[in-house]
Amino acid sequence: MTRPAGERIGAEHRLTSSLDFARLKSEGTPFRGSHCLLVARACPGESTRVGFVASKKSVGQAVDRNRARRRLREIVRRRWSRVPDTGYLLMFVAFRSALTAAHQDLASDVERALSAAGALAPLETA
Repeated sequence: MTRPAGERIGAEHRLTSSLDFARLKSEGTPFRGSHCLLVARACPGESTRVGFVASKKSVGQAVDRNRARRRLREIVRRRWSRVPDTGYLLMFVAFRSALTAAHQDLASDVERALSAAGALAPLETA
C-alpha cells in the first residue's frame, strides 16, 4: 500500500511504550550520524514503527529537547512514504548539534542513517 505524500505518521506507526524503546535499545543496531543516532531492528511481519528521543543530558532543557524531536520528526515524516509499511522498528536519538544544524545537513544525516539500516527506498526518478 502506498501512502499519500504529506500524510502524518499514524498512531500505528509510532513507538510509544517504554518496553518497546528498551527492547530496541538492547536488540537494535546503531547507525551513528553527525547530528543523530538511528537504532534500527528488523521485525518481519510487524508494522514499521518509529520513535524520537532527546535526553536532557545530551540535548538540554525541555524547549531544546522538544525542538530537536520536532525537527527529526518532520524530516522523517517527509520521507515516510519511502519507508516500508512493515518490517522495522526505528528510534532516532537527537544530539545537541541537531538544534543548530542546517536543515539540509540534518535531513542528509537522517537519510544516510535510514539507508544504512536498509529502511529507505531510493527516490523514484521520472
